[in-house]
Amino acid sequence: MQFNNYKLKAARCLKGYSVEEMARRTGIDVHAYWRIESGKTHLKVHHLLKIATVLEQPLSYFVEENEVPTDLKDRVTELLILLDRLDDEAKAQYSELIQSLESVCVT
Repeated sequence: MQFNNYKLKAARCLKGYSVEEMARRTGIDVHAYWRIESGKTHLKVHHLLKIATVLEQPLSYFVEENEVPTDLKDRVTELLILLDRLDDEAKAQYSELIQSLESVCVT
């Protein structure tokens, strides 16, 4: 089983929380939270429980069995859904990145 940090970021964004707000709500140091969300550190169980509670998601949402990280099409679809919920300034920041990912997905 593996923690999916992409889903953590997606769930946080859907709630409209900043990294700082999530850190405050979970009681996790901001830098430590950022490292968790960025996939740069291993997640402790008690942190996962706090995160799931704050984001109102079941633990199973964040944990996946043998996920294949090369499934880029699903990631792009998730990003496009999130992109629609952003304001114009944020959309501009991420649109180009998502378009480049989409071009990689073309078969």
